Amino acid sequence: MPGIEMLPKVWVMRPDVPIIMITAYGDPETKRKAIEGGASGVLTKPIDFTLLRQEIDAR
Repeated sequence: MPGIEMLPKVWVMRPDVPIIMITAYGDPETKRKAIEGGASGVLTKPIDFTLLRQEIDAR
């Protein structure tokens, strides 16, 4: 199952846990779907670990 499909299932099970989606697709449509699916943040691959740390700290 693609992560974008799994995201809302995980969010329903654990709405108290912030989800940072990491995707290879950085287009606006993928980001929109991730946010609508319950992601609190979206990062694209390859991972910039500085940005990941900032996303984690913001949650």
